[in-house]
Amino acid sequence: MESPVERERTLILRVGISNRGFTLFELVVVLFIVSLISLVVFPKLQGFLAPDLPGTARHLIATIQRLRDEAEATKQIRRLNYDLNTGEYWTSLVSETSSATGGAGGVSQEADPATIKHIALPDRIRFKDITTLHQGKVSEGQAFTQFYPSGRVEKTLIHLTLGNDQVLALIINPPTGTVKVYDHYIEQEEKSKNHL
Repeated sequence: MESPVERERTLILRVGISNRGFTLFELVVVLFIVSLISLVVFPKLQGFLAPDLPGTARHLIATIQRLRDEAEATKQIRRLNYDLNTGEYWTSLVSETSSATGGAGGVSQEADPATIKHIALPDRIRFKDITTLHQGKVSEGQAFTQFYPSGRVEKTLIHLTLGNDQVLALIINPPTGTVKVYDHYIEQEEKSKNHL
């Protein structure tokens, strides 16, 4: 059996061993783990700090594909509206109305119940211009893309810019509604407007 003095000496020795600090190996392991975590987390945080042009394009493409599917499923004409001055886009339903006098019918828009508000582009990202078959090239004001019940989409060329140095061109393919993305400005000739 141990005497009380020996027990205290053993206790002091154990405490002394545990308070001697970290080994070099332990410090290297901790630094390695912190480095790995920062490599994974930092790029994701950068998207919150700076505007992301490809991410904005992906969100717009997802909206385009959703509208094409909804137009075909509900057999209603849908419209993706763009406001080039405010940098917003939103969806609406389009219905043809006939005149009470039996004259030519008009077109009315109503808010799309699937969209609660206008979606604003992130800071410094803007619509440079939008070219459609029916409107031609629009550089300011509002433009729109029509989505038909047959699944066809109005061919549209959308230019997104981040400042003056980055441009993405999105081209919507009418038969399929797929979107091709290019990392440069695409000039659309006026004579090819009929073939857009």
